[in-house]
Amino acid sequence: MYVCALVGASGTGKSHRSLWVAKEHNIEFVIDDGLLIRGNSVLAGKSAKAEKTRIAAIRTAVLSDDAHAFELRNALEENHAEKVLILGTSDAMVQKIANRLGLEN
Repeated sequence: MYVCALVGASGTGKSHRSLWVAKEHNIEFVIDDGLLIRGNSVLAGKSAKAEKTRIAAIRTAVLSDDAHAFELRNALEENHAEKVLILGTSDAMVQKIANRLGLEN
């Protein structure tokens, strides 16, 4: 699977820019804050923004929960994803998400 990353500090507009980046690179699936998104639809996951603490939000965003990671991995497989754009605040965060999903990049 082709894995692309969009990395930047919180609040810099990654989510907003991800639509353009995905379109430019013909990427159908985006992973952002614990959600798997295709177009304007959430296919799987839960939002880190809904968590009550910063630590819980980080754990959700990096898919620390096995069931959460499994849900996203299955949705990618069921939808025959060939390319995915992962949003993160660091290269290490993107790598951790990719690893949790078993993605080669």
